[in-house]
Amino acid sequence: MQIAANAIDAPLFMKHRIGPKAGGISPTSSTVAAVVLVMVIGWADYVTGDYSMTVFYLVPVGFATWYAGRLSGWFIGILSALAWFVGDLALSYPNDHLLMPAWNAAMPALIYGIVVELLSSLHRFQLELESRVAQRTASLLEAHAELEAARMHFIEADKLESIGRLAAGVAHEVKNPLMTITMVADFLAEVVPAKEIEGKAMIESLREAVERANRVICEMLEFARPGALTLQADNFHLAAERALGLVKHVMSRKRISLVRDCYKPLPDLLLDRNKMEQVLVNVFLNAIQATPEGGTLTLRTRVHASDFIAEIDDTGTGICPEHQTKLFEPFFTTKPIGQGTGLGLSVARQIIQLHRGTLALANRPEGGARVTIHIPITNTSKTIS
Repeated sequence: MQIAANAIDAPLFMKHRIGPKAGGISPTSSTVAAVVLVMVIGWADYVTGDYSMTVFYLVPVGFATWYAGRLSGWFIGILSALAWFVGDLALSYPNDHLLMPAWNAAMPALIYGIVVELLSSLHRFQLELESRVAQRTASLLEAHAELEAARMHFIEADKLESIGRLAAGVAHEVKNPLMTITMVADFLAEVVPAKEIEGKAMIESLREAVERANRVICEMLEFARPGALTLQADNFHLAAERALGLVKHVMSRKRISLVRDCYKPLPDLLLDRNKMEQVLVNVFLNAIQATPEGGTLTLRTRVHASDFIAEIDDTGTGICPEHQTKLFEPFFTTKPIGQGTGLGLSVARQIIQLHRGTLALANRPEGGARVTIHIPITNTSKTIS
């Protein structure tokens, strides 16, 4: 289930962040620009001889501090004071004291230093504030996504519960008439003479129809009330081989080749062997039916961290985008009428979830579809209802 967490637009400060590289200005470029500006102001100071030019040195000092950092601000501040000192020394009168230009430069240097410290503190505070707001925004987005996921989960669970109750009711209502039909078919098989070939064929067709209806009912009951699992340490590869043996004749008819890429040695998992075989048979049959003649079926297993992962790949046409979100919906199927109930994947996912795992189905980039089964290696429960 994918939740559109990006439905909430990112705040403006994340798009127009003011920082050391705001507007694409690097610290080096900012420092160079500030040095050039100091030289221009120093030249203007020397030409005009106006003491009010001292104030203009605050422009490069503030610019360097904000865009290049505290050290760069101090550097430009000292450079500005030196420029003021050189200009004042060149313009000083003969009767002035020698320390007067130094004193006149020390005072602006002190002011520039105070400005640098204030601006750097303000800038640091702004960045910290932006970081806190970004963290709070990320937390809100995550909480929103979790809330939306929980809401969708409850909606889906309620829908599945309703469908399960309906399926169970329908199955029970239909099962009794089917038993009656089966008894009638058995009676007719005894009373119809063996030479009545057409009658025997009709009885056989009747039995096949009843058997197909019984399979549908069993799937509906399995979906409505999946049985408890009896878990024991077992080898997934053994369950896979038994499932492959059950579908071997179908693969042979379509001349589908099998590729095994199995992880060894595989740790034992807590599995319900029969239920896992049911899942794998369903997955294998779906893959075989989707694969054209002469195609390839690949079974791949691996271990990642504390998870066992099984991947079943086919070389079919893949999954249509409009079907992607409906794959696990009860009674959804793309097979022709009479060849599927649309409950196989729903039941398979329920069984894997009872193993504390997940089952996913997606297209492969190179073509075909892939079923991915995750089962935790550390699942330790003996029975799960």
